[in-house]
Amino acid sequence: MARREGEEISAGSMADIAFLLLIFFIVTTTMELEAGIPSNLPIKVELPPDFEFPEVKKRDVFAISINANNQLRVEEELHEIEDIGDLLYSYFSANMYNTNNDNNDQDWARYENRTIENCKAEIKLAKQELEENPDDIFIQSRILKWEKRLAVCESLPSGTFNEIHETAVIQIKQKAKTSYGTYIAVQNEIRVIINQVRDEKCKELYNGMSYKDLDSELEEDQEKIRVLRMLVPERIIEPPIKN
Repeated sequence: MARREGEEISAGSMADIAFLLLIFFIVTTTMELEAGIPSNLPIKVELPPDFEFPEVKKRDVFAISINANNQLRVEEELHEIEDIGDLLYSYFSANMYNTNNDNNDQDWARYENRTIENCKAEIKLAKQELEENPDDIFIQSRILKWEKRLAVCESLPSGTFNEIHETAVIQIKQKAKTSYGTYIAVQNEIRVIINQVRDEKCKELYNGMSYKDLDSELEEDQEKIRVLRMLVPERIIEPPIKN
């Protein structure tokens, strides 16, 4: 009996099948993404020769340092990430209500009182200066800041508020070998407390309404959000990373 030769398998469509499988795996595979926190980068501007930076006192700065081993020093003391919350909350309380002011420096102030009259006077003065230097972006910026303060004063029943001093900032220092996870964890703790303080002020000013419930798409809530961000600012500075 004659042997039957085996039928040849056509490989013509194998390339199409492999291509379809490749597309399937690309579509269904989930990529692991690094965590991140959105933030706006400052715009670089040229400073005039006579520009003077405001004096920043050491105790106005809430300093956080992260070394190459991911160890934290907060206000020059060793701490865990979980400790940042309570320490930062105390810092905001001190700056907003001038508590724990035990130094003898009379020029030092943790907040400045803003009133409608004060804001209008500063805006008027800045606009007069702008007439002489219409292209001065620093004067323009000053006017914008005072207009925001005026809007806050006019929106509050008292017509006045205490603004955390502009030199009060949160400083994060890190080393080149600091892990990204530790850096993000620190940033997250900071923002949790900032939102917590904003939530407390929101409930205080707006009949128990939570900051979390404000809708940035609604015009009436946009005004509340602007007020709360002025009262509880998010000022985070990061010096250049060192090895």
